[in-house]
Amino acid sequence: MKSCSILFLLSIASLPHHAVLSFTINTLRRHATTFPHSFTRWNALPTIDEASQRDFMKQLGHTARILPLLHPTDGTIVSPEEMRSLRRVLDEQFQHAEGIRGFFAVYLTSSQEPPSSSNAEEEVPPVLREAVRNADPALLVPLACMNVVMPTAMTSLHAHPDLKECAAKTAENGKKILRLIRGYRLLVENCRAIVRVCRGDDYGGGVVEEALIKYWDSFFCNYKYGPREKEAIALAMAEFCGRDLIR
Repeated sequence: MKSCSILFLLSIASLPHHAVLSFTINTLRRHATTFPHSFTRWNALPTIDEASQRDFMKQLGHTARILPLLHPTDGTIVSPEEMRSLRRVLDEQFQHAEGIRGFFAVYLTSSQEPPSSSNAEEEVPPVLREAVRNADPALLVPLACMNVVMPTAMTSLHAHPDLKECAAKTAENGKKILRLIRGYRLLVENCRAIVRVCRGDDYGGGVVEEALIKYWDSFFCNYKYGPREKEAIALAMAEFCGRDLIR
């Protein structure tokens, strides 16, 4: 888990690499233990004030405290009140970009996962599904797309099998989040723009489409993605370019 987490965090944090690396290792070590009983575990839940902090590094730590509550491994039954408390924290965290970035940087690379299911949606805890769908799409969608775009590009860049596997797993976990909002107009518009940028397609759309294409073209230029990375990204995002819009 540590190598996957570090790999992904180094790719998204707008901070010196050594600072992110040091913080990530220390955070994962500090929060990797299993809480001994329900009282202690739920007391570890971040407060609403903590979840509202516009600080990426702090949100990494907050999320490390949340993960054992999303995927309890000791068979403890979570009460409705505990679940409501967790939902309030997630809702607050998802109200700002640093909370979303910090949460998914840890969640998507975590080894704490529910059992596999034939229904991809069921692999995401219900409380997280609700929080994702309750978030502002204008804030969530671009960041959620990046959570697939960036590890997908890294999958094609890395030669080492372990690094490729970590990046591929992160990308697939990112897709599970996008599937929760499949058909949202803003998701479809972003994914179509991403695919067009990747494949160099001409576009003749309106102002919104043009703005999204410029946004993603600038993003790809910033990370210096080449033809191989762009083709892998286009294939990954094509799944979400459907025409059936939910909202």
